[in-house]
Amino acid sequence: MKIVVSITPKSIEEVSALSPENYKGADLIEWRADYLPVDLILEAAPLIFDKFSNHSLIFTIRTVEEGGNIQLEEETYLRLIEDISKSYTPAYLDVQYFTYPNVYAQVVSLGQVVLSYHDFSQLPADFSQRCQVLTDLKPAIVKIAVMPQKEMDVLQLMTWTREFKTQNPKQAYVTMAMGSLGRLSRLGADLSGSAWSFASVGKASAPGQVSLEDLLQVRRLLDAD
Repeated sequence: MKIVVSITPKSIEEVSALSPENYKGADLIEWRADYLPVDLILEAAPLIFDKFSNHSLIFTIRTVEEGGNIQLEEETYLRLIEDISKSYTPAYLDVQYFTYPNVYAQVVSLGQVVLSYHDFSQLPADFSQRCQVLTDLKPAIVKIAVMPQKEMDVLQLMTWTREFKTQNPKQAYVTMAMGSLGRLSRLGADLSGSAWSFASVGKASAPGQVSLEDLLQVRRLLDAD
């Protein structure tokens, strides 16, 4: 399991104040560009990629439709991903497949794609069907985050993830149940077959994230002989 920490600067001043020293132990950094006004994303990019040059970066624009902070037409969404990928070659490009179903085919040649889906209200009844759609496209990562309403939702998500991973061993999956109820899915990502778990430094970027310090401790405990 690799640990991902999201950065969420809301201004160029906050970008300048970011200290990579605070992210030691993270395997990847996710830049949530949707916290910035759209006209500042390309201005902030060289600063962020320079600061985190020793980390693998995930470039993410999470839109309002899937719990983010920005609304974009498909053309603008695609153009931003293309501009960032061609200028800075992030390790991964996050694409919201069910919000922008036409974008994946246009960016898959630009780099490794995290094909993502988020439901902030429930564990959807069609989870398996959605996961199969994403799996069939063979991205670098299939990522699904849902909001459980009961304990069984968390166990069901982890079971489904393990089943998909067993059936598709070459495909990487990242799944998580959000909120405090879903923390087990983050702490036990290895058990379910989830390749990454998201942690926070400072304010969490999603409900239920644990701190980087705590997740590193959990990983040490789980890896101990």
